[in-house]
Amino acid sequence: MKQAKIIEMVLWNSKEGVSPENTKKSITKLNDFVKEQPGFIARKTAMAEDGRFLDIVYWTDLVSAKTASERAMKNEELIAIFSLIDEKKMIFQHFEIFNSID
Repeated sequence: MKQAKIIEMVLWNSKEGVSPENTKKSITKLNDFVKEQPGFIARKTAMAEDGRFLDIVYWTDLVSAKTASERAMKNEELIAIFSLIDEKKMIFQHFEIFNSID
């Protein structure tokens, strides 16, 4: 089994006027793309009480994570999904795992 070494974290709000239900449905469509990317391990998406979303993706390495992001930004269907996100409030970052208890 592949071991995750990188955590990709995206914290965001939907743009004003986009319902949480629409956001959940649209963001879930990213699964088909992400799971086919080299280095992908797992993805978890959650929503807080205040309506903010959190997306956590586990990768085998940083190059795979960055390459997948670059590919996603060239995919017209995914760009339409990303247009629901308020980019001004979005935080996108990669972290290297140094401690893990499974």
